[in-house]
Amino acid sequence: MVSKNFIIRHSLLSIAFVLLSLLLSQPAVILFSQLGWTAWYPATGLVVALLLGISPRYAILVCFSDALSGVVLYHQPVRSFGETVGAIGVAACYGGAAYLLRGPLRIDLGLRRGRDVVRYVVVTSAAAFCATLSGVLCLLADHSISPNQFWATSAGWFIGDGIGVLGVAPFLLIHVFPWIRRWLDLDAGQDRTASDSRGDTNPANGWHLLEAIGQAASMIAVLWIMFAPQWARLELFYLSFIPILWLAMRSGIRLVATGTLAMNFGIVMAMHLFPPEPTLSAKIGLLMLVVSGSGLVVGATVSERRYLGMELHERTTFLNSLFENSPLGIVVLNRDGCVALINDAFAKLSLYAPKELVGRDLDSVFLAVSAETAPPWSWSVLGGQALHRVVRRTRKDGIPIDMELHAVPLVIGGRVQGGYAICKDISEQIRASAAERNHAESLNRLVKELEVQTDQMTLLNEMSALLECCASTKEACAVVGDSVRKFFPEATSGTLYTFKASRNLVETAVSWGSQRTSEPFFAPQSCWALRRGKPHWSEPGGGGIVCPHLEGHEPSMHLCLPMVGRGETLGVLHLDFPAGEKLPVDLLSSHERLGISVAGQIALSLASLQLRETLRDQSIRDPLTGLFNRRFMQESIEREMLRARRKKHSLSLLVLDIDHFKRFNDTFGHDAGDFVLQSFADLLRNSFRGDDVACRCGGEEFAVILPEALAEHAAMRADQLRAELKALKLTHKDTRLGPVTVSVGIATFPEHCANAEDMLKLADQCLYSSKTNGRDRVTVAKAQGKAVAASVTTGTSAQALSPS
Repeated sequence: MVSKNFIIRHSLLSIAFVLLSLLLSQPAVILFSQLGWTAWYPATGLVVALLLGISPRYAILVCFSDALSGVVLYHQPVRSFGETVGAIGVAACYGGAAYLLRGPLRIDLGLRRGRDVVRYVVVTSAAAFCATLSGVLCLLADHSISPNQFWATSAGWFIGDGIGVLGVAPFLLIHVFPWIRRWLDLDAGQDRTASDSRGDTNPANGWHLLEAIGQAASMIAVLWIMFAPQWARLELFYLSFIPILWLAMRSGIRLVATGTLAMNFGIVMAMHLFPPEPTLSAKIGLLMLVVSGSGLVVGATVSERRYLGMELHERTTFLNSLFENSPLGIVVLNRDGCVALINDAFAKLSLYAPKELVGRDLDSVFLAVSAETAPPWSWSVLGGQALHRVVRRTRKDGIPIDMELHAVPLVIGGRVQGGYAICKDISEQIRASAAERNHAESLNRLVKELEVQTDQMTLLNEMSALLECCASTKEACAVVGDSVRKFFPEATSGTLYTFKASRNLVETAVSWGSQRTSEPFFAPQSCWALRRGKPHWSEPGGGGIVCPHLEGHEPSMHLCLPMVGRGETLGVLHLDFPAGEKLPVDLLSSHERLGISVAGQIALSLASLQLRETLRDQSIRDPLTGLFNRRFMQESIEREMLRARRKKHSLSLLVLDIDHFKRFNDTFGHDAGDFVLQSFADLLRNSFRGDDVACRCGGEEFAVILPEALAEHAAMRADQLRAELKALKLTHKDTRLGPVTVSVGIATFPEHCANAEDMLKLADQCLYSSKTNGRDRVTVAKAQGKAVAASVTTGTSAQALSPS
């Protein structure tokens, strides 16, 4: 964001430029004779210095200032070509030159290099030519001059602008605008005018002060000889080069720019005091232009050479200091490969005195620890090849050191004149590197172990999550078989054994792998892991204690892992590893630790699953008969009703009640009643399909859900059940219980009802009808309009009834 201070300072600079431009454009200053001809035009130098030293964007201000000068000082019409096109053309020419010099050419604004001076002279002269052409054409268009005055006016305009560009602008760029740029707080990185001025001037002392006085006196004397009446006729204009070249050769660009400005100003003042002949005006203007350009070129060349000389001296001093004070051992070889120059660091490294090393072969200073076939160091360097090598050498005291050697040939005039070598003791770095490498290897091993453990934990969590989602032990065993393969990819096969309900045998729940090396079932005493409650390794034929269930099998490494969950041993996890491979002790321990975690997780999951299955059975089954309870029956009816509606099948419900059940409890006791209920439940399980759902609703009331069964089929099955029950002879504690009969009510969807609630109510009504009509019968609901009729079946006969 532009600051207020920035705006104020640029505004003050703009005002000062306009006022100074008006001052330097005064006819008395430029020796105005007619439009287009002046002795010099210093305002042009101010314009170039502003655009180049500050910014080409000031071209707009230059255009305004030029137009203002034409109106105020020379009374030109505002709408004339000179005040519009001419002013714009001058600003565009010099603004474009400033952009070119600052941008693509990037010259040094201090003009200390001859190359930059040449570029400056060429570009600004071209801009002056274009500005002259634009201005003179505008004068011609405004009829300020006649066509036959075109060439004379152009020459005068170009010389006047050229003197301003070459004689005034350099002084402002070198001495004035660096201060203005600092005042404007412009970026120091872009401030090329404030760069180092070393080499432009000499230190001030008495002799230099005397020389400066002599240079000023010579300039005054030259001006007197050139313009005094007694000397003017001789036209000794070439004498003006003497003080300018003197300044350039002795002091460089900074003072020659001042001297050129002073010479041009002196010539103008002399022309005021001693007006020359009209024919000499053009010669004097051309003289001022040539003197200004010559002074710039010579001064820049001298400054550049002095700067290079001082830079070379500083660089030499720096290199000498670097050579002497370098912590690295440096040695210079002559063309014979012998030591010519060394520094103190090399002497300390080799433990030789400097006088012992000079003239000695470099390869003899450090001896090889062991015999090597590589050629001597100096051969490669003197052959023109750079050498970069890390070697182990013995120094003077016989102690071996690791040394880094960098040697390059010294090529002068296309020929190898010697070599330059740098030696560094890197023994500590080598030892530190070896220690760091060992440490890195240890860390890598640790990281790999952590990665393996992380992967194992991830797999363990995944297996645990899968086991938690299993609905049965069979599903859990399948998950275990798939997961354990990932835990032990080296294992060729494996088996998961679980205890039978009697706990006298363990049997295979799931197995995987290429071959089976263990029995499909065995007694718990046949496995040492189950005996001890700890993991056990067995290697038949390899020594050690082998589990009896593995005897007689091919030699192999076996790992048995007991599965203990919730304080109870649920089984054993058996793994087989390839035979003929002696596994490392750490790998065996790793497998054993992992196996303990895996077996423990499997045991916990199986125990939880068995507990869930037990609780689920207790929640949905009747504990006395083992049939489903009333809650499960209601859920099943809803589920089967949705399925029947979706598939457009029928669904039948049988509601059964044992006749005169209270008589069994009262006559024979409750044990006999329970026996009757259990016997009836067994008959239900054996009389219906696996998809049918037999339930005990409570007391002596039962229900059977028959998916995809029509009413007549359900009635037929119910009647068969009634007959089988009636023919059943039950004996409890040697006591004949007598015949057992049952009453049945049947309702069918969608023939009799539209939902589960209506089905239950209708089946209960049919059961009540069977009870009231004499029991030991089956009643099927029938739809007759909105009323419900009952068909009473006794034996195999049926009769239709219409209830009131």
